[in-house]
Amino acid sequence: MSTKLRSIIIDDERPARLMMSRLAGNYPDVLEIIAEASNAIEAIELIDNLKPDLIFLDVHMPDLNGFDMLTRLRHKPLVIFTTAFEQYAIRAFQENTLDYLVKPIEDSRFMKSIEKIKRWNNSNMQVDFLKLKEIFDQMQPKKEATALPVKVKDKILLVRFPDLVYLESQLGYVTLYTDNGTEYLSELSLSDLEEKLPANFIRVQKSFIINKDKIGEISKHFNNRLIITMTDKKQSRITTGTTYIQQIRAELDL
Repeated sequence: MSTKLRSIIIDDERPARLMMSRLAGNYPDVLEIIAEASNAIEAIELIDNLKPDLIFLDVHMPDLNGFDMLTRLRHKPLVIFTTAFEQYAIRAFQENTLDYLVKPIEDSRFMKSIEKIKRWNNSNMQVDFLKLKEIFDQMQPKKEATALPVKVKDKILLVRFPDLVYLESQLGYVTLYTDNGTEYLSELSLSDLEEKLPANFIRVQKSFIINKDKIGEISKHFNNRLIITMTDKKQSRITTGTTYIQQIRAELDL
């Protein structure tokens, strides 16, 4: 690697590219900006053709995020991320890259990055792009499921949570009861299904989980228990278990 780092700026926002170019221009003995890219697809072509020593990479871009882009590169440059991530999140992959700059980038922070570049200029540092992507994916908010998959003959059907009234465990299977009276069998245990259900589903006894939004009526039963009438076509009546009564009362504000 030469003393002066041939560099590419990658950011979908033109003002951000101009700012980075201005900052880099203060260090002509260290950096040479050879190109700019406004999207990941353009950047991949530039990087593989020009083979820069270093790229300044915005993590969030509309067509392809920075981490996905890195995994598609044939040429593997050093990377300095420019990002709006919070500091605590950045620390998760701090050791796997050359440096990171949190927007808005201050001159003093950029200067520290340049000092780090100078120290590592002659090193043989390798960037594990797949590891970076893995860490990035773990930091993203998980998308919540909206349905339970159930096998019906040779097909997989999705039973939407709003259509579920209650679930009952019996004889090694769990039956899913829906608004319209359709029943589905699941081979998963009630505990496994409970982990997949949203917060409006509550366990009311060892063998039953109900949808709070589908409760029609609640009446008292002996031993401090309750009888819950659901809103399905059969108006199913489910008796609560003594083990769960305190949790049920708390969930239902009783």
